Amino acid sequence: MVTSFVLKVASRCNLNCSYCYMYNLGDKTYLKQPKFMSISTIHTFAEKLAHYGKENGLRSFQIVFHGGEPLLLPKEFYKESVRIFTETLSDAYFDFVIQTNGVGLDEDWYALFNELNIRVGISMDGPKEYHDRYRVFHNGKGSYDEVRHAIQIGLEKGMHGVLSVANLNISPNELYEEFKSLNVPSFNLLLPDGHFDKLPDDLIKDRVNTYDYTPYADWLIELFTIWKSDPDRPNMRFFKTLIQLIAGEDAGDQMVGLKKNGVAVVETNGNLEVADSIRACYEGITRNSINIYTHEISSILEDPLFDIYINSHQMVSEKCINCPIYEICGGGFLLNRYSNENGFDNPTIYCHDMIKLVTYIQNDLIDSLPDEVCKEMELNRVSYDEILEELENKGPVSIQKNIKDKLVAYSLT
Repeated sequence: MVTSFVLKVASRCNLNCSYCYMYNLGDKTYLKQPKFMSISTIHTFAEKLAHYGKENGLRSFQIVFHGGEPLLLPKEFYKESVRIFTETLSDAYFDFVIQTNGVGLDEDWYALFNELNIRVGISMDGPKEYHDRYRVFHNGKGSYDEVRHAIQIGLEKGMHGVLSVANLNISPNELYEEFKSLNVPSFNLLLPDGHFDKLPDDLIKDRVNTYDYTPYADWLIELFTIWKSDPDRPNMRFFKTLIQLIAGEDAGDQMVGLKKNGVAVVETNGNLEVADSIRACYEGITRNSINIYTHEISSILEDPLFDIYINSHQMVSEKCINCPIYEICGGGFLLNRYSNENGFDNPTIYCHDMIKLVTYIQNDLIDSLPDEVCKEMELNRVSYDEILEELENKGPVSIQKNIKDKLVAYSLT
């Protein structure tokens, strides 16, 4: 069931980040949409959400204000939006979040977000040298100074955390020391967007998912070691989620685990779609005719792509189904599985990285716990080499034909 809605309140941005899935990975359909979401669209969506909640017995929702850059809208937009949601669904609980690049985020903005109970997340890419290389204004100037200032103010104003994209060009120690120096209470990492036919710049095409090529695992293992050895470590959701999954807890998100992806995107024009990063597969892949002005929210469940997305940890390739760490990795993020030849019927481009990372963390966890605790948790040592060898052979579980047909339907060949 969908309970989290990402409102793309702005389809434009004041930055031009080099790796941005919206603007620099090939999809230009945003140019045909309104630059900003209207209050009318918020009002219509709130009314449809009230009906959807009543129809499905739901009284708790997450609303994420996103972009482009959401701070391009005036403060009045957020005051009115929160008022509309809380009055239209007066008996519901809302978790309001805004994800911003931090440019222009000052004390007045923080005061407003505190008043409206909107949690603030800021995107940042580490030390100045690197941040200013990737997260730049349209004139090429880096944005580090503005973002650092926004974070420093936020430490006193209830900032929720910092989000970064893993970058092999930054040493794990440099990245960690940057966030430690800023005293951020929480930071999380995303693997770079990309797929088999549009790889992140740092990956070598012919070596992806080969035995001795695990650049992201090696980088993340070094970062994990630094983080774990720090008694005053900040919260890192990516690592904590993997630990929870290894320990057998019911955890996960759109990147890992077996949970369903209960997230939908509302575009500036009211269109209901899957996660917008899927646009990086090819031009227009996420577009459909489902709009809150003409459809109920539940109509999104009829979209074939949304069906794959919401069930993406269940609709995986045959190799994933037979992988010993499938319940932890969940096949990875849907975008990272795409290829022009097979659609979504592939393991993730980070398959070997995930196997190596998970086996390292699991073995490290076993080494740090008493034997009786490991037995109780049914934790056993695992081997990267043995898992890869096992995956070379056809596993006992076959992919269902109807699922395979859905996955390959988005191939371009």
